[in-house]
Amino acid sequence: MPRFIRFAAALFVAGALANTAPARACEPLDPGAPSVAGATTKDSSGRAVAFININGQGPFRFIIDTGANRSVLSRALAARLGLAPTGEGVVHSIDSEEPATLVNVDSLSFGALSLSSGDTPVLDGPMLGGEHGLLGVDGMAGRMLHVDFTRHCVEIYESAAQMPMQGWQSVTARMRFGSLLMVPGEIMGVHVNVLIDTGSNISLGNQHFRDALQAVAAHAIEYHDGRAFTFGHPIVLAQSVWTPRLSLGNTSVESVTAYIGDFHIFDFWGLQDEPTLLIGMDVLARSREMAIDYERGVVHFRKRPRGKWQDWRPPV
Repeated sequence: MPRFIRFAAALFVAGALANTAPARACEPLDPGAPSVAGATTKDSSGRAVAFININGQGPFRFIIDTGANRSVLSRALAARLGLAPTGEGVVHSIDSEEPATLVNVDSLSFGALSLSSGDTPVLDGPMLGGEHGLLGVDGMAGRMLHVDFTRHCVEIYESAAQMPMQGWQSVTARMRFGSLLMVPGEIMGVHVNVLIDTGSNISLGNQHFRDALQAVAAHAIEYHDGRAFTFGHPIVLAQSVWTPRLSLGNTSVESVTAYIGDFHIFDFWGLQDEPTLLIGMDVLARSREMAIDYERGVVHFRKRPRGKWQDWRPPV
């Protein structure tokens, strides 16, 4: 049976859907390089949404999800397109593994750029927030993904070769499970694994992350009664850790809060015994822009004016 792996969690926050069109197009990383650019909007929890065509129809609203190694369609979209089931697969979310119906997609594309095809999982749940699907990284191999959080646009470059990145802060990533990214981080002298996940609007840490920070004076543990949602049952967010600064290579972001738990996905990744932090859009969207080089395994950030990562909160 095919197994399709899905990595991400989102805190579903009720709010108005943002449909603001970009005031300007993306500023190209390289005007001479082959690329496709398009507008993004935000979903109700602040995640970036791109416009995707399925089998030549669309565009449809897909959440950009660097934490998913396969794109996902909603049941409503699969039914609308008349896509018949072709089999069953398994999707791994933050808290569990879920069975998923598979449908055959002839073409999933961003503008004129074909990204993926073949058996694609179909799921529903609050994780999608009413959107048509998730845009995973299955079509990003060898390419460059550029998301501009201030101009509300996204670019995908056919190749990341010799891309000029002057003025950007860069950190080398380790590629796991194909095109999923893990970068080295540091908090007050404590070394941690950091996972880049635009499909989540909150940040999550495992128990070893919390325990490793217990010796650090400048951190605080708080207790909550919150809920996060994936494709399965709600996750209880009972505890969080606040840290004053997270360093990623030659850049850093201040005041990071991570919700702590024995989440299934850390076990699945084999990271349950290492301090590991998954950073979502609550951290990533504080930068002005982010570019991911899937050919070399490098994540680039460009800070907002005055050199700081802008503070960000989910809409309420």
